[in-house]
Amino acid sequence: MRGLSPAAALFLGYIAISVVGGFVLYLPPMHNGGISLLDALFTATSAVCVTGLIVVDTAKAWTVWGKVALALLIQIGGLGYMTLGALLFAAIGSKGSLRARRMLAMSLGAPTLSGILEMAKKVVIAAVAIEGIAVLPLWLAFSGRHGVWGGLGHALFHSVSALNNAGFSTFSNSLMDYATSPIVNLVIMALIVVGGIGFKVWRDIYHRFKGDLRRFDLHDRLVFTSTALLIGGAFLLFLLFEPSIGPGIGKGWQALFAAITPRTAGFNTVDYAQLSPFSKLLTVGLMFVGGSPGGTAGGIKTVTITVIFLWLLNTLQGRENVFVLRRTLPQEVVVKAFQTFILAIAALWLWTLILSVSERSVVEGAGFLNFFFEIVSAFGTVGLSTGSLTKANVSLVADFTVFGKILVMLAMIIGRAGYLVFAASLIRTSPSPFKYAEEEVLV
Repeated sequence: MRGLSPAAALFLGYIAISVVGGFVLYLPPMHNGGISLLDALFTATSAVCVTGLIVVDTAKAWTVWGKVALALLIQIGGLGYMTLGALLFAAIGSKGSLRARRMLAMSLGAPTLSGILEMAKKVVIAAVAIEGIAVLPLWLAFSGRHGVWGGLGHALFHSVSALNNAGFSTFSNSLMDYATSPIVNLVIMALIVVGGIGFKVWRDIYHRFKGDLRRFDLHDRLVFTSTALLIGGAFLLFLLFEPSIGPGIGKGWQALFAAITPRTAGFNTVDYAQLSPFSKLLTVGLMFVGGSPGGTAGGIKTVTITVIFLWLLNTLQGRENVFVLRRTLPQEVVVKAFQTFILAIAALWLWTLILSVSERSVVEGAGFLNFFFEIVSAFGTVGLSTGSLTKANVSLVADFTVFGKILVMLAMIIGRAGYLVFAASLIRTSPSPFKYAEEEVLV
């Protein structure tokens, strides 16, 4: 990858790992037969991009070894392959090249290169520790139906999948059988939120707990506030306006889970094919926003949409600067937020336009809303789906043509690497040595 920009190298790295993972999953010991190379490549890409869209039933298609490989791909994709590579640097006593550290900073969402290797090491240790803690309650919950060892296997897989916001499940109907289980709901939802708030926030919470940090900075406070508002608001809307969610205490669990899982985990405790158009559109919005920067989640990120909202609020009040919590947001932050938002809208429009032609039969059969739901789910690396028209327990993308599946794979990679990283991988920027005269236009 010499000669490539860090952004291009990072983007191509996700492609390379997806391809290698696909060939690994295609090996006979990994599956129970009937798996095409495209199926394996799509599944590996979905795992590395921690999406969860599937073209084969995860529970039935893959052997134990295949599910172990899937969990490893999810871990690599969720934490970022450069994060795990940092452990190798640390093990051999190297700081790595400047290019490698820049790629690592992009992967972690870190603002500077200072202490980046140490941060990466702590992220991996914290992730494994959190997953290990979550295994025990999930094991207890799953053992009743699946036995001691079967329950342990399901618990390990779901712990990794949930923290990394992957949405892969070793149950054919995801977590619908545990829709009212307090243990499963609380543990999975906690893992989703923890994985989605971002690695920098992990670090700051740790230092705040130790007493090394006097108070959370502006980024942390925006993450906490936006996350709480999105979850709380979506929970109330699902609770009030979704008729397909069952009555009683189960309605509360299902509404809360439906508010959290688009952030971008992809597990489901309700049948998304049965949701009302209102709830599907609400979910599309949540998937588009996604989680917070520098974490395991996808989407345009909570802080991005918050910055855009704050800019709009301040400009409507006649202010030239963006003020929030007695701080002024730097202009470059506002510009990056708009760049991400516009690139995401453009990519969604372009992919929807192309796929509406190549997958015309799917659009006609499933309806445009369900079709668009699938595309947003891919770009947001969510994995939620209204389901295939022809096969049980797989995503709608299973009905797509080969061309359509390849486009969805690329959408997942773009969503995981990030819209700005993707754009930067295509464009080499250089500062302009001059400036033309200004002239106004009507807007």
